[in-house]
Amino acid sequence: MLPLITAAAQPDKKTLCPEVKIEAERLSDLTIPRAGHELFYVNGEFVVAGGHTNGFVPTPTAEYYKDGKWHQMQMVYNHDYGFSVVLESGKVLLGGGCEQPIGIGQTYLAELYDPVSHTFNGFGSMEQKRTGATGLELDSGKVVISGNWYHNDGIEVYNGQKQFTYIKDATIGRSHPYILRTAKDDAIIFGTEGIKGDTIQWTADRLKGDTLHIPFFEKWHPMNVSHHRNAESFIGDEAKGLYAYLIPVIDSIGQVAIAKVENGEFSLLPTTCPVPMQSQWEPIFYSLPVIVDQKAGRGYMIGISGDFRSNPEKANRYYILCIDYAQAIEGQPAPLTLYYTDPLPTICDTPPILDENGNLLIAGGMLHHSNFTPSAYVWLLHVGQQPAKAAEAISPWKMLLLVLAIVAITLAAWLWRRKRHTPETVITEEHPTQADEEADPSDEANIELMRRMRELMETRKLFQNSNLKLNDLAIALHTNRNYISKCISNVRPDYTFAQFINEYRLEYAKKLILNNPERKINEIFLEAGFSNEQTFYRIFKISTGMTPKEWKEAQSV
Repeated sequence: MLPLITAAAQPDKKTLCPEVKIEAERLSDLTIPRAGHELFYVNGEFVVAGGHTNGFVPTPTAEYYKDGKWHQMQMVYNHDYGFSVVLESGKVLLGGGCEQPIGIGQTYLAELYDPVSHTFNGFGSMEQKRTGATGLELDSGKVVISGNWYHNDGIEVYNGQKQFTYIKDATIGRSHPYILRTAKDDAIIFGTEGIKGDTIQWTADRLKGDTLHIPFFEKWHPMNVSHHRNAESFIGDEAKGLYAYLIPVIDSIGQVAIAKVENGEFSLLPTTCPVPMQSQWEPIFYSLPVIVDQKAGRGYMIGISGDFRSNPEKANRYYILCIDYAQAIEGQPAPLTLYYTDPLPTICDTPPILDENGNLLIAGGMLHHSNFTPSAYVWLLHVGQQPAKAAEAISPWKMLLLVLAIVAITLAAWLWRRKRHTPETVITEEHPTQADEEADPSDEANIELMRRMRELMETRKLFQNSNLKLNDLAIALHTNRNYISKCISNVRPDYTFAQFINEYRLEYAKKLILNNPERKINEIFLEAGFSNEQTFYRIFKISTGMTPKEWKEAQSV
C-alpha cells in the first residue's frame, strides 16, 4: 500500500510516483490523416469527425470504428477546430470551426450526429461564429457555449431544439475555455488563453451572475488545454447536487498538480506524491485535460516526452498519470501512478477518449507538431485492466537510479546557488542575455526561471525557430507566459520577449558570419531564426552600428 499523508500536509518532494509499463495497441489507421478533429465514444463506437487533413485542408468527413476498421461518413459542414458535445439523448452536437484552409476564419454552422443511423443533420447556425470554442450540457438539456479564436467571444445557449440564444458578452475573450457546472442550471467559464493566444486575467464568467475573482488562481493557474470536453472530467453526482471536476493546474515554477472544482469552489487535490515531471528517462510534458473513468473512480492525464514542442521528432513515448481520486476520502490523499508505453513509431499531442472498458484511445493529431502533416495513427492504451495500486512497479535498481538523479539535481541546485553569488562581469556570445544578478536577488523564482530559459536557448537553440512564440517557450519550460514576461522585465525594465530572443539570434548570426565567410547573408539570417531580411538588418545595425557586411569586414581587419 502507498504511504498516506494528512489532507493538510503537502506531498513529500522525495516521495516517488510508482511507474508501471502498459501496452499501447495499434489499431487500424484512420481512412485519412486528421488533426483539429473531434473524437468521441457513442453507441459503443469510436467516432472521429471533421478536422483537417494533409496540407491543412478542412475535411467534411467523419469515420466510426467497427469490426476492426474505420468506416467513412459524409458530414454536412466542415468543423476544423470546432467543438462537440455528447448529449444525454445519445446524439452529438457539433459546431463552429475554421472557415477556410490553414486555419483561417470562423463559422456559425452547427449539426447533429445520430450514432444509430450514422448520419449528420445540418440544422442552422449559432449566434456567434466561432473557432476554438467549448460546449457543456446542463441538467436541463441546454448547452452552454463560449470561446473563440481571433474573433469576439460571447456566451450563448443551445436549447436542445435546434435553436441558439445569445446570453451576453464574455468579460474577457477566451480560447478553448473551461466550462464547469456549479449548479443544476448554472456554470462558470474561465481559462488562461485569450482569443489571440495572449495570457488573460484569472477571472471567471458565470452563466447566471457577475464575474468572479478566483483567489486559488493566484498560486495555481489552470493549464491551457485545447480541444477538450469538460464533461469528461466530471467526478460529481447530479442527483446529490454535487458538481465536481478535476482539472490540471500549474504554478510559477512549472510544477503541475490536480485541482478539484466543487460547485465552483477550487482546491488542490491532496495526492500521495507530487505529479511527476520527470520519468526514469526524460522530462514529461503535460498539455491535456483530465479524463475521468467514473466507474473506476480514476482520472487520467496524458503526458508525452518533455521536448515534444521543441523537438517533436524525438518524442516517442506516452505517459498516463493515473489519479485514484475515489480512494481519496476526507483526510487522505489520492494515490498517483505513472503508466508509460514502450517507445512508439509516432505520438501526437491530442486528447484521448475513454471506452466502455476503461481504456484510452488516441486517434490522429499533428505529426511533428505541424498542422500540415496530420497523423492517421490510432493507439489504444490499456489502462482499464491495471491494478488500482502499483507500489511494486519500480524495481530496486530503477528506484536507485531515481534516487541518484534526485541527489544529482539537489547537488546541482546547491552549486548554482553558490555560483549566483559570484558576479558575472562579462557577457559572452554564449550568454547574450543580462547576468542573472541583475534580477532582484531575493526573487529566487525569477532567477531560477531565467537560468532555465538561458539553458534552453543554449542547449536546444529554440531561437532558430522563426515562429517561436512566448507560449512555445512557456510550454517548453512548463510555466506560464505571464511569468516569463515578468522574469524578462525584471532583468531589464525595458526588455521584451522579442529582444530576449533576437539577442540570441543576433549572436548566432555573428558566429555564422565569422565561421562561414562563404555563406550568403540570406542563408544566415534564416538559419539564425530571423523571419525576414529587413528585421535582421535593422536589429544588426541597432546593435553594432554597422550592416552585416560592414561588420564582417571590420572583423577581418
